[in-house]
Amino acid sequence: MKLKILVLADIHNQDITLKGVLDAVLDFKIPPTFCLVAGDITNFGTIADLNRILSIITPNFDETLFVVGNCDPYFELNELETSAKHIESKPHKTNSFITIGFGRQNPHINQRILRKLNRAKERVCLLTHAPPFGTAADKVSFDRHAGSKELKYTIARYPNIFLAISGHIHDSPTFDSINGCTIVNPGPITRGNFAVICIEEDFRVTGNIYNINEMGR
Repeated sequence: MKLKILVLADIHNQDITLKGVLDAVLDFKIPPTFCLVAGDITNFGTIADLNRILSIITPNFDETLFVVGNCDPYFELNELETSAKHIESKPHKTNSFITIGFGRQNPHINQRILRKLNRAKERVCLLTHAPPFGTAADKVSFDRHAGSKELKYTIARYPNIFLAISGHIHDSPTFDSINGCTIVNPGPITRGNFAVICIEEDFRVTGNIYNINEMGR
């Protein structure tokens, strides 16, 4: 099942920096084949902006899944013009696990879906814009925490959630964990950040956070 994934967040319409990140990633000896985008794809932009940015990403991967952030426009599914999949409250089967998304700054977590997945013993990856509260992924100035308490509660409640990917907090790119669940905030594309993670056969998550400026790109 081993799967290599590119994790992006907080693109904020910066297509030039995004293209630089994608060029760097595709130069990896073994590049990722799958991409997760954790919201704020635009910067209070339009549906046309959303489609344009996603269309830069999708040709490079077998699949691209995304949620929206607080800086993205509302849209109808029929307005999407890319192959990227919006997975808000929609379980999406990927290899031997489920990815499900909850976007915006204050995500509304659909507990009914998660209970069903938990009973079925499906392993779950959460893709959200906001990070869980009280972790290294949601620290702002003066060591305050600005993440979602509901998301933290949800991760603690369901042991089948093995991975939680988010963005939103620009100053806290990190890997962390809650009750055995790996937490990833790659940091913002606007600063050249991205993460590449690998999900192993036993659902162990490894990976690194990169910055194209530090890579000399």
